[in-house]
Amino acid sequence: MGRATGGGARPGAEAAMTHETGASEGEELPPDTELREDDHEVAAPQGLAERLSDSVGSMILGLVLVPLACIGLFWNEGRAVRVARSLAEAGSVVRTVPTDRRDPSLDGTLVHLAGPATTAAGAADDELGQRSRGLALARKVEMYQWRESEQGAGADRKFTYRREWSEQPVPSAGFRVPGHDNPALPVRSRRFGAADARVEAVPVGAEATRLLPAPGLLPADDTGATALRQALGRPVRASAGVYHVGLAPEAPRVGDLRITYTQAPEGPASFLGRQGADGLTPYRARAGEGVLLAAAGLHPAEALVAKGETENRVQTWLLRAFGLIVLFLGFTGLFAPVNVLARTVPVLGAIVSGAITVVALAATALVGPTVIGAAWIAYRPLLAGGLVAGAVVVALLLYGLRRTRSAGPARPMPA
Repeated sequence: MGRATGGGARPGAEAAMTHETGASEGEELPPDTELREDDHEVAAPQGLAERLSDSVGSMILGLVLVPLACIGLFWNEGRAVRVARSLAEAGSVVRTVPTDRRDPSLDGTLVHLAGPATTAAGAADDELGQRSRGLALARKVEMYQWRESEQGAGADRKFTYRREWSEQPVPSAGFRVPGHDNPALPVRSRRFGAADARVEAVPVGAEATRLLPAPGLLPADDTGATALRQALGRPVRASAGVYHVGLAPEAPRVGDLRITYTQAPEGPASFLGRQGADGLTPYRARAGEGVLLAAAGLHPAEALVAKGETENRVQTWLLRAFGLIVLFLGFTGLFAPVNVLARTVPVLGAIVSGAITVVALAATALVGPTVIGAAWIAYRPLLAGGLVAGAVVVALLLYGLRRTRSAGPARPMPA
């Protein structure tokens, strides 16, 4: 199974390279070799000593990942409760206001407004000199980068180097073979809102409008390319609705950028936030979380709150899944030296590897829910207490039913 890595084995180790251009497998690769810019594989067999050294590192990493995963799972439950309580409070105190005039007496309170949202100046990316006539502007930046993937183990280990467009920077300092350096990402993806946006007479502001979905593609033109060229100091071409930062869009090189802009047009929109003279800002609830919601179209306050609750549930489950995966990887790493030693015996290696996976899964299934349950006791004591009481009642009923069945029907007394 392949595993994408941000780093590889020690750069000083010997390696053999197989190019797409036909270099023979097993050819020695000097440490200072500069690679051509094409995708290729590198054979990197490991001896037992090197594998044991790497496995000790994996074990140490596992010792770090297990407590970090537990802390993250516990924190996530607290975050979910705080957000849920903040949204519930917002739903109970929000006030829908008319949009034909602004009432200064409502400044500092949580308001809901819905209606035609407009802007005169539009949303702008001042950093790169781009502007939209819409309510929101979203900048997506991708860079052409190397990515290293590792396959196999021991004598069959190899690394694959491929180039791909990625919105996230790929660290290359620990790559196996020199010459695969990814430059720093000069600009990141970002969202912008129209500062002068309003719903009729009520100011909305940039902080609220940047939350709106921005599905409409902002065409790439020569004017935008000139502004980007001045901001970045590099060649820029507008091609197929995308700004390509580099010499040739049809033949990108590592370090080239692909920048796309999308926008949210003027039109009906709904907002929920703390009213101010210049627009809406997050309402700070007693639970500690800020509440600022926005959606395209006309929606009542209840619908906006329900949308926030749905997003909170989805985020909670995604973070739970991520925490459990990290926990499993941590437990697996703890047994890495045992796995390496067992693989010296081919038949034993497969058995031990499977056993380690089962043990790691069992430990994750035990520790993960235990941490989540402890967080529930800390953050939701009433709900947790009710669940525990219900579990105890069910257990007692099952125990009583089992005893009744094991006793069987009463035997008749002998005459």
